[in-house]
Amino acid sequence: MNLTQMFEVCWARRALIALILLAVVGGTAAYSLLKSKTYVAETSVLVDAKNTDPVTGNALPQQMQSSVQATQADVISSHTVARKVVDRLRLAADPAAQQDFAEDGDATGTIEDWLADRLLKKVTVRSTHDSNVINIDVEAGTPQAAARIANAFADGYIQTTLELHTDPAKRQNQWFDDQVQSLRVALQNAQQRLSQYQQQRKIVGTDDKLDVETAKLNEISSQLVTAQTAVNDADSRQKQMTQALQKHQLEELPDILGNALLQSMKADLVRAEGKLAQVEQRYGKNHPQNVSAAAEVQTLRNKLSVEVATVKGSIDQTAQLARQRAVEEQKALDAQKRKILELRQQRDGLDVLNREVESAQRAYDAAMQRNNEVSLTSRLNQTNIAILTTATPPAKAAGPKLLRNLILSVIAAALLAVGSALTLELFDRRVRSSADLLDLAGGTALPVLAEIRGLNLSRPSHSRHIDRKPTAVSTLQHAT
Repeated sequence: MNLTQMFEVCWARRALIALILLAVVGGTAAYSLLKSKTYVAETSVLVDAKNTDPVTGNALPQQMQSSVQATQADVISSHTVARKVVDRLRLAADPAAQQDFAEDGDATGTIEDWLADRLLKKVTVRSTHDSNVINIDVEAGTPQAAARIANAFADGYIQTTLELHTDPAKRQNQWFDDQVQSLRVALQNAQQRLSQYQQQRKIVGTDDKLDVETAKLNEISSQLVTAQTAVNDADSRQKQMTQALQKHQLEELPDILGNALLQSMKADLVRAEGKLAQVEQRYGKNHPQNVSAAAEVQTLRNKLSVEVATVKGSIDQTAQLARQRAVEEQKALDAQKRKILELRQQRDGLDVLNREVESAQRAYDAAMQRNNEVSLTSRLNQTNIAILTTATPPAKAAGPKLLRNLILSVIAAALLAVGSALTLELFDRRVRSSADLLDLAGGTALPVLAEIRGLNLSRPSHSRHIDRKPTAVSTLQHAT
């Protein structure tokens, strides 16, 4: 069916089309005139997405700022905000609302929840990605009611946003109070253990004392080396003394040669022996001078032997004292080493306790700081949201819009009427032009001899079915 055939069908069924147009447009006009007027009030709020936290001073991460507007729009259109509007305006106390709630068979829950759900159907939240302003549109039956509900939604949104920040902080505050208390006890216990450890071991400054004891250890080590050197020297002298006694060469010992008294006694002995030799040459053995000289020589020899024995005893005593001192220095060194090891062990234990105290102190300080932040947040009464414009009662009604409804109804009725006419034509096909005859002839190229228009032929009471493949004769007859 081409455009001309469709036009002919619409013209032939113009009565049906006119009836549908009249019904739809008339019904729309009647609905628009009889429907009560509605008013839309608008308020707008500004969300400062880049605002810093008033407690911590931290700014919102850049990657989260894009989702702020969508989140805030969802909060405005939430059931919680609508419930706050119902409570703020005391809509549940309205007798008309109570009657509507009682008559609503599908109503469940409380009247406040029912009213909140109805309010949300009349609220439109508009926001854009490149703006921090959110618009709230509220539809109501009167201008005053629309403005009042719109402003109540803005106030309820701000209150809900504030509660979303403070309520979790209040719960966290109690938890942090318990944690701070337990961390304080842990810190006190750690400090007490440290004090007891210092008192038991009488520790004042482990590092200073360890440095002093280490210096003492170095000094004792130096003295031990000196004592061991003295022992080696005494052993060498004692060994030389023993060898000289065995060889009867005491005079060659360094201690003998360096002893002035022995050298003097040896000189006296030599002079006495020389004098004795002279007396023996002059006098006999029993001569008094000879006896006197011999006695003097013997006395000097005895003194020399005694002095040599004294020197030998001194060497032995020096060696013994050197060995004894070396042993004492070794014992002192060992004792000092044990003392230093003990101090180091005490310092290790003290370091462990100090680290426990420092760790407990850091945990306590961190928890205390966070507790203060949460406590301040729980008492916060400011948000990053501000009302940009307050809703005022609209001067004109937002609906129903008669002209718009009529235009839309005409368009819809025209489409419906034309569609209905074409649908009826498909079920009850009529011959309205020569093109229809050619279509019914199955595309056979038959000549059209004549076409008579303007005849007012009465339509038979029964439907006439036309053969889908008529002959050329019947076609021509019907055309004439």
